[in-house]
Amino acid sequence: MTQPPIFNVGCETKLSMHSPRPSGLWRVLFCCLMFSVPFWHTVRLWAQSDSPVQCTVTSGLAGLWKVGFDTRHEVTIQSAKALRATVQLQTVDGDGVPVTYRNDTWTVDLADGGSQRVEVIAKHGRSNRPIRIQLLDPQGALLVDRLLTESERGSPLPAHQPWIVGIGSELRLADAAMKSVGLSYGEYSVSELTRSVELASQAAAYAGVDVILFSSSNADLNASFTEPQRQAIESWVRTGGYLVLTWGRGAPSLAAYPEFTAMLPGELVGTASDCEPSPIESLLGSQQQLQPLECALLRMNSGRVDVGTVTATRVKLPFIARWAYGFGNVLWMATELDSPQILAWDTRSGLLKYLFKEAWEKKDGKPGIEAFLAYEDLSGQLNASLDAFPSLRLGNLGQLVLIAGLLALIIGPFDYFVVSKYWKRPRWTWWTLCIASTAIMIFASGLTQAWKPDLPSINYVELIDVDDQTNTLHGRAFAHTYSGRRGIYDFLVHHRSLSAQSTREAKPGANRIDWFGQPGKGLGGFDSNVSTQLGLPAYEVHATSDSSSALDGIGFPAAGTKAFFSDWSESIELDEGGNALSTISGKDDLLQGSFTNPLGVELLDATLYFAGRSYTIPARIRPGERVPITTTIPKDIARRLQRRTFVAGEEQGVEWNPADTGSIERLMELLSFHQSAGAAAYTGLSHRYLSKLDCSDLLKLERAIVFGFVAEPVTSWTLRRNEIPVQAIGGKQRSVVRLALQVQNNNPSSSPSREYPIPTP
Repeated sequence: MTQPPIFNVGCETKLSMHSPRPSGLWRVLFCCLMFSVPFWHTVRLWAQSDSPVQCTVTSGLAGLWKVGFDTRHEVTIQSAKALRATVQLQTVDGDGVPVTYRNDTWTVDLADGGSQRVEVIAKHGRSNRPIRIQLLDPQGALLVDRLLTESERGSPLPAHQPWIVGIGSELRLADAAMKSVGLSYGEYSVSELTRSVELASQAAAYAGVDVILFSSSNADLNASFTEPQRQAIESWVRTGGYLVLTWGRGAPSLAAYPEFTAMLPGELVGTASDCEPSPIESLLGSQQQLQPLECALLRMNSGRVDVGTVTATRVKLPFIARWAYGFGNVLWMATELDSPQILAWDTRSGLLKYLFKEAWEKKDGKPGIEAFLAYEDLSGQLNASLDAFPSLRLGNLGQLVLIAGLLALIIGPFDYFVVSKYWKRPRWTWWTLCIASTAIMIFASGLTQAWKPDLPSINYVELIDVDDQTNTLHGRAFAHTYSGRRGIYDFLVHHRSLSAQSTREAKPGANRIDWFGQPGKGLGGFDSNVSTQLGLPAYEVHATSDSSSALDGIGFPAAGTKAFFSDWSESIELDEGGNALSTISGKDDLLQGSFTNPLGVELLDATLYFAGRSYTIPARIRPGERVPITTTIPKDIARRLQRRTFVAGEEQGVEWNPADTGSIERLMELLSFHQSAGAAAYTGLSHRYLSKLDCSDLLKLERAIVFGFVAEPVTSWTLRRNEIPVQAIGGKQRSVVRLALQVQNNNPSSSPSREYPIPTP
């Protein structure tokens, strides 16, 4: 019997014992890697928990915040030893690009350890992206770097979701709306604040809030308001907020604060504990009788009284009233919403609906319009209008077909009939093909250079609000920037003063700048599932104060665009005798008198709006020029905004085209008076994201609005590309001025000061 060679068997045995298969080695390494990831994560969490510096965060207002709006984050720093550091926050913008918010005032200074709170304001472009808080020492070294937990992030709301913030003890504001659980939303969302630490000290934190309802019931809260918190509420109302005051027994303590007193259209003279509730019962059709109410006595000099009542001694007082403050609205109810009588009232939900019925515009657009526009909000049309650059020409399908046809003509009939048949040089067609292809590429490259300039271009529209009640000016600028080639940009924005006392040599003021987005599921929308960041680097919003910031290191792809928002505020000196507008006796909706242009620039193509009517005024109003109204024949405001006229005995109007991107002036007019123009029933679009720009309610509250234009831009944009200053090409630039003027009511029957002459106690 022949045995197999021992050498061969030994060799095979040696290989099988000492050379394991490569797949087994990789399997072992993979298992080690999988077990090491949670191990090192646990070690990292343990190291953070044992760190001498601890950081906790609460986001939003009572845990709620809105996507696309400034959001408050209260960061509490605890340290066992001395600590000096700055706080910064990392999130993403509306395009999904990482952005870091840093402010020189967000500092921590603990000489002997302890804890300190820092209020951080940042804007988030996505609801589901991570939010990171970092703590840096004076040298820039990272001390704390951690992601916010689910509880610290709070609950994000969509940009279009109505949101009410209540300030009081037990308001129960959700009683009037059916609210579902989880992350689905009802008719509106509610945040209720019962402690002063929950209130923001910056007006920007209330940017996404539709209504603030303020009850005077919480005595501890009333006594603990800080001055920045009071100023934040006042500033938010003045720039377009909707405030509901339900002040009763605790009203005198709140009226002692100058920020709150400034918002009242008269004097708070005391309280009464025996006010008749029957008027409010009749208004809401209640079947349950209320007990006498404790009410605040407000002597009004202006405004509109919706419901009045009387005390047991037959003293008349306004129970529900409305008035304008700055560019905002205030609704007054003379008793506390969370008083025992109101809390036990069966019709309380109807009362809440009455208080909120004009707080936001109900959706009533044309169905399916977003299917071909990719947006259903007026802000989307504003973005589309600003994204069309005069210096930029885009190729279309027809031009592409023309170029391809030219190439096909050369390599087809020309090569066959001319080169092969006539010249009888068929081999030359290889050379003609190369020459034709090269020429077409050079031609297309030349078109690209001619149509897409290398220098950046900026389109922007400015909206400048001037209020003669508070003597303040608030400016906003919405801009789109185009970059011909890729690069890293830095942005600074300044504004010149419009005061009549200022000179051209006056130093420009610094603006606040941030990214700008739009709601919806379309490309670039906050709810979009498509990421448009394109691998762009993270950039920084660096603020030197709460009113001045810059954008550093923002990346632009080749032929890319980016949207920005800038705003500023300043006090302005206005002549007390410049406004002499009043109503005509017996006519609440007709104006008389005159006004002057209080600015140091000319107003062009202006129109005066008041109480559902429009007045034609001179097309050019010089600084200080007085404009009379006595001989002006007014027209219906809806007809003016819809451009309706009579042609051959028939009324014809100009239908609004939501896809039109060429009429930025008329778009700004509709942003300012959307409800007066017929709202979504006319435009087909909602007006939620920029709803605070709508002045329609002011026209019903003894305010006239002069809507006009300024010839020269007010803001100036400074750009650096790759750390080199670059001059942007001027694009579409338009400056709009809205001048709010108080109107004296000359009708005794509708004047609150005469109908409700509350005597001084």
